[in-house]
Amino acid sequence: MQRIKLVLEYDGTGYSGWQIQNGQSSVQEELERALFVLFKQQIRVTAAGRTDTGVHARKQVVHCDIPDFDIFKLKRSLNGILNRDIAVKEITEAAAGFHARFDATARRYRYSITTNVTALNRLYVWTVHYPLNFTLMQAGAGVVSEYEDFKAFCKVNSVVKHYRCSILNSRWIRDGDVFIYEITANRFLHGMVRAITGTLIELGRGRITLSDLRRMIESRDRRQVPGAAPAKGLVLEEVSY
Repeated sequence: MQRIKLVLEYDGTGYSGWQIQNGQSSVQEELERALFVLFKQQIRVTAAGRTDTGVHARKQVVHCDIPDFDIFKLKRSLNGILNRDIAVKEITEAAAGFHARFDATARRYRYSITTNVTALNRLYVWTVHYPLNFTLMQAGAGVVSEYEDFKAFCKVNSVVKHYRCSILNSRWIRDGDVFIYEITANRFLHGMVRAITGTLIELGRGRITLSDLRRMIESRDRRQVPGAAPAKGLVLEEVSY
């Protein structure tokens, strides 16, 4: 058996997320199905992060162990079997002990928002119909980077050992009527990026203040935080090792 590292791109619109769930379609299930077709045996795959329902990925990293097989041929074969909304971008041989999740040092996400109606990107951005204060949202992104405990932005009843995350980058990028929130951290909690994004949008609308944002984070209470942004605007952009 040889361990391989795969880099996947996928449109999460039609999936219940990365992880296999009974009675629902998942990216993991689809990849394992394709591997079964090729190798006639069950091969388990492990991802760097478990993206939620409807969330997309540009460079999701996965590892698995397979029988000896030509890497170039494997990429071509998998892409011929997988649904069109999942693509294997890269396959490389990995060290025997490589672990896609535990060896990762950082994950980078981007969330896209537009204040103007769009047809081409309607499945991949959150359209809001009110003006946003970019300067205030940028200040809020800076506030987020000052903290390490993000229990207030974690989905209730999530099973985690702790709520600490080291934020390496938190900023807004603006291109005309498109606002992109970019955040990089060593780890993320369940629903964390969407909850932060939704809160920063409330800040940009003028419905909360920077002091309110600090109070919410320090409360460690998910009930204090406004609703999360929709899943469709979120993309796992990159995983670092």
